[in-house]
Amino acid sequence: MIAAVCLAIYAGLYAAGARRVPRWPAERTAAFAAGLALVAVALLSPLDGDAERRLSAHMAQHLLLGLVAPLLLAAGAPVRLALAALHGRERRALARLLHALPLRPAVGWAAFTAVMLGTHLTGLYELAVRDPLLHALEHLAYLAAGLLFWAPLVGAGPLPHPPGPAARLAWLLAAMPPMGLVGAHLLTGGVAYASYPSLADQRTAAGLMWGAGSLVLAAALVWIVFAALLREEERQRRRETVA
Repeated sequence: MIAAVCLAIYAGLYAAGARRVPRWPAERTAAFAAGLALVAVALLSPLDGDAERRLSAHMAQHLLLGLVAPLLLAAGAPVRLALAALHGRERRALARLLHALPLRPAVGWAAFTAVMLGTHLTGLYELAVRDPLLHALEHLAYLAAGLLFWAPLVGAGPLPHPPGPAARLAWLLAAMPPMGLVGAHLLTGGVAYASYPSLADQRTAAGLMWGAGSLVLAAALVWIVFAALLREEERQRRRETVA
């Protein structure tokens, strides 16, 4: 219930901002809406109940919350929208907050890695399955770490020190080993969590983490390269026009 209310509030705030900003890109709105929809799928659909019975469903939930949904939410550029929609004191306060936040690739990678390894390779995973409050905090940690990871890499927000394309590619590649480590742990060992005794389902969960997670990162790599090529082509066209 709390998740549904929060999602509705975020959707309403974004829609209000988009109405106030002339010619706000429709693709940004679509990306943000898709991100919220995936959070809803993870937390409010039958997948949430299925995650209590099958590790593969639980892993799919973590991938949605920690990787795919944050990517789309960051691509929606909510901070850029808020800066464009706000004025005066509110806009200055948001700008100060933005500069104070640690929105750097190293911080995002560290948060993503800590949450990924800390929840899957320790006893925390089993505890979260049995404790609803801890489980909710785990979901929040995945979403927050995913946003910290993607925000400087997507390049949709006005960051103080945005990384270049090469740095973005490097940090995306650096995110693959932690996911591979979790996948290898589930694939090669015995039953990892007492709440999920099926080894066959555990192997499926390992494939999701290792395979599906890597595919998301690989798609982001291709997108960053393609976007960089488009920007370079545009700069070249401008230089030719001036000459």
